[in-house]
Amino acid sequence: MEAFIEAYPFMTVLPLLVMLVLVIITKKIFESIIIATALVYILNDGLYFITGFTDGVYEVFAEGTYPWIVLMLTLFGALIAILLRSGGLGAFKRFAARYIRSERSSLIFTWVLGIVLFIDDYINNLGIGPTVRDLTDEHKVPREQVAFTVNCLGTPVCALVPLTAFAVFIFSIMQDYGVSAEGSNMLTEYLKVIPFMFYPIAIILISLLLSLGILPRTGSLRKYYLQIKNGTYSLSESELKEMESGEEIDLDAENSSILDFILPVLVVVITMFITSDLVLSVILALVTAFILTVVRKKLTVTEFFESFFTGVKDMIYILVIVLMAFVFIEGLDRIGFSDYAVETITPLLTGGAIPVLTFISVGIIAFLGVDYWAVMLLFAPVAIPLADVFSVNPYMTMAAIVSGSVFGGTACFFAEQNLMCAQSVHRPPMRVALCGLPYSIFGFIVTAIAYLIAGFVM
Repeated sequence: MEAFIEAYPFMTVLPLLVMLVLVIITKKIFESIIIATALVYILNDGLYFITGFTDGVYEVFAEGTYPWIVLMLTLFGALIAILLRSGGLGAFKRFAARYIRSERSSLIFTWVLGIVLFIDDYINNLGIGPTVRDLTDEHKVPREQVAFTVNCLGTPVCALVPLTAFAVFIFSIMQDYGVSAEGSNMLTEYLKVIPFMFYPIAIILISLLLSLGILPRTGSLRKYYLQIKNGTYSLSESELKEMESGEEIDLDAENSSILDFILPVLVVVITMFITSDLVLSVILALVTAFILTVVRKKLTVTEFFESFFTGVKDMIYILVIVLMAFVFIEGLDRIGFSDYAVETITPLLTGGAIPVLTFISVGIIAFLGVDYWAVMLLFAPVAIPLADVFSVNPYMTMAAIVSGSVFGGTACFFAEQNLMCAQSVHRPPMRVALCGLPYSIFGFIVTAIAYLIAGFVM
């Protein structure tokens, strides 16, 4: 099969096309990824595709990123379940309800939380949904819009704040490829990139305008609002089965205090700010929750760990999908999709068109499922030197790479950001993705126009 791929390199795109068609037709993410994954390993390994698939699974676990995601999602799931069981989230909901009087204010509250919890996109994507979903339910806001709002404020906000792990990663690329000199000040250099991050800025503003009711509801979002109005808003039997691992439990204990919610969250944010270690941050938050609940005799040790493992169980569905997505991308790498994509696109990157074509190329490849961290590493050594040759602003080119990766990472149906946001509000990922897709595409078009103009003007 290797000779076949070398003779017809465009075939490396076939598994992606098959997966996208299946997702659109079936609206099933896991089944679509499974079929596309089988196809990609058949192309690479022929009759031995099962062995190739197994090797791909081993490679994903050995690489390190997926085990870290497993650790993070299970720890976050446990923390959220404990906050529910202790009544801490219920106490916070009662506090916030004093100031939230309408659908609009509940969405603005969600939006503001996304800005405040800027330190890490995992904190945003997993933490905000359980915090606000009861409040937005009361004001008849579809949970799909809540998830989309949170998604718009996870990675995009982290990209715009020069105090996050995401920003550190971007700055390391800037140094590696000569945008910033070795030893230069990160804050000073990163501030030169931020004004050109058109997509993160656009999608944050789009989510705000949508929350304010200035942007119209369209597509499936409009349908969900009509269903709420008509009393028909619900999950189908297959969707209920799909989400059955995410059982909603909120005991809202009578003796609960808002401190049972605020203190663990503050521990996560402050520890992350000081150490940049999200695993340590969540572990310390779990210790804090243990002290607040078990030591103060609000929960027994048995009840605490029952909640812990309930939270872990709730994350199994998303972990399996993320695993299959990683194995699928590993297979694409093996058949040379990334190399083919870069080689095909590189001749188009000329002159003032470099920023807009970079943004579009990175955005499409990230939307097709290539990890948004990896796609930046793929395109930086291509776009940045070309920008230097054609005297294009290197900071704008770097921002175009980041903008494309943020678009793809937040709009992709099976990216972990979308999966986490969907899990946090207990809605199928496809419903959340389709709800936000028209607005993501609108942001994509606005951003492309902005880079087209800026690329030639500057």
